[in-house]
Amino acid sequence: MLGKVKWKAWALPLILGVGLWLSTPLKPVAISVAAWHLFALFVATIVACITKPLPMMATTLIAITIATVTRLVTMEEVAAGFGNSTAWMVVMCMFMATGFIKSGLGKRIAYLFVRLFGKKTLGLAYALSLVETVLAIGIPSNNARVNGIMYPIIDNLSHEMGSSPEDGTQDKIGSFLVFNEYEVNIITSTMFLTGLAGNMVALGLAKTQGISISWMQWFIAAIVPGILSLLIVPLVLYKIYPPKIKETPNSKEWADKKLTEIGKMTAAEKIMIVVFILSIALWLIGSKIDIDATEVSFIAVALLLITGVIDTKDLLKDSFAWNILTWLSIIMLMSKKLMILGFFPWFSKALGSLLGGMNWIWVLVVLFIAYFYLHYLFPSVSTQISALYAGFLSIALGAGVPKIMAALMLAFCGSIYLSTSSYSAGPAAMLSSTGYVSNKDWWKLSAIIGAILIVIWLGIGLIWTKVIGFW
Repeated sequence: MLGKVKWKAWALPLILGVGLWLSTPLKPVAISVAAWHLFALFVATIVACITKPLPMMATTLIAITIATVTRLVTMEEVAAGFGNSTAWMVVMCMFMATGFIKSGLGKRIAYLFVRLFGKKTLGLAYALSLVETVLAIGIPSNNARVNGIMYPIIDNLSHEMGSSPEDGTQDKIGSFLVFNEYEVNIITSTMFLTGLAGNMVALGLAKTQGISISWMQWFIAAIVPGILSLLIVPLVLYKIYPPKIKETPNSKEWADKKLTEIGKMTAAEKIMIVVFILSIALWLIGSKIDIDATEVSFIAVALLLITGVIDTKDLLKDSFAWNILTWLSIIMLMSKKLMILGFFPWFSKALGSLLGGMNWIWVLVVLFIAYFYLHYLFPSVSTQISALYAGFLSIALGAGVPKIMAALMLAFCGSIYLSTSSYSAGPAAMLSSTGYVSNKDWWKLSAIIGAILIVIWLGIGLIWTKVIGFW
C-alpha cells in the first residue's frame, strides 16, 4: 500500500524552487551559481517543511539527495553533517526528559511544591511555575513538560477543587491554572538553552554564521527577563482572568495524598536527581573546564543508561528525537554550505545596506517584533526557526547589530512568540482543546501576555544585556 502524499502541497515549493533556480543571474557578481542554486533548493525545502507534502524528515532527505545529485554538496559533507553537535545535543536532552518522566521524579517535584506553596490560588500558580522552571532546565520538550507532567497534575487538582469543564465549573480555578501553565511554559522555554529544542536549533543555525553562544551565556542573558516574566505573568493573569476560588487550603492534603500514593523515593528518582544536578553544574562551568553543552548531555544519558534509569528501548522508541536529528542535521548542513559559498554574507550586506541609516537597536526592535508576529502564520516552533531565523540573523548582522545580541534576541523571540495562537505549538493545541479556556479567551489572553513578554524580553532584555556587557 502506497504511503499518503499530499501532492498539492508540493506546488508552492516546486514553483519557488524552480523559479529561483531558473532566475540565476547569468553573470553573478557577488555570489556563485552554485550558491544561488543551493539557495533555491534551501527555499524550496523550507517552504515544503511549511506546506508539508511529507513529514520534515522525508522532505529534508529528498532535498539533500537533490543537492548531492546536482553536485551542490558532496556525500562526504552529508555524512559529516550528521555529526552536528547541536542536533545531537537536542537528541540527548530528549533522552534525559524520558528519564524525568519514567522515573516519576517530575511528578514528585510538582507535588512537593504544591504542598509547600499551595495555600492560596495565586501561591499555587507560583508553585506550579517553579516546578516548570526546574523541569525546563533538563527537559527540552515543552510538550513533554505539559503533556507528560504538568497538565495531568493541574487537571487532577482542578477536579479536586470542584472545577471541571465537564460540569461547566472550569472558571473556578482550572481555567486560570491551565492558561498560567501555558504562559509559564513559554517563559521557562526561553530561560534556558535546554528549555526548548527550538533554542538549540536557532543557535545551531547561528553557529553556521560564525556565532557561538554557550549554555551559560544564554542563561546569564535570560535570567533577569525570565525572573521578571515569572513574577509578572501569573499576577497579571490573576487580575485579568481571575479564578473564582481564591484560597486552596485543601491543596496540601491533596498533595500529601498523592505523595503517599507514589510512596518513598525510588532508586531511579535518586539517580535522576544526582544526574540532573551534575548536568546543571557542568552546563554552568563547562566552558571553564573545556566540556561543552553537548558533551554534558552525552555524559548524563550515559549515566542514566548505566544505572538503568532508561534503557535502549526508551531511546529507540523516541521517534521525535531521531526525526529531529535527521532534519535538523540536513537543514544546518545546507545553511553552513550557504555560508561557505558566500551567500549569507552577500545577503546580509545587500539587505543590511537598505537599513544603513537606522541605529542597530531600532533594526533589532523591528526584526524582533516582525519575527514574533509572523508566528501567527506558523503552526510549529522549529518550522519558523528553520524558515526565517538564518535570514533575519543575516539582516541583523548586515545592519550592524552585534553578533551575540542578534543571535540571542532572535532566539529568545523564537520561544516567546508561542504566546500568539491556539496552534502556535503542541502545548497550545493540546491545552486549548481541554475545555478549560475558551477559544476567544485563548486568543485575547495570548495577545495581551504576548505584548507583555515583548516589552520584558526586548525592552528589559536589551537593558540587562547592556549591564552585563554583551554590547
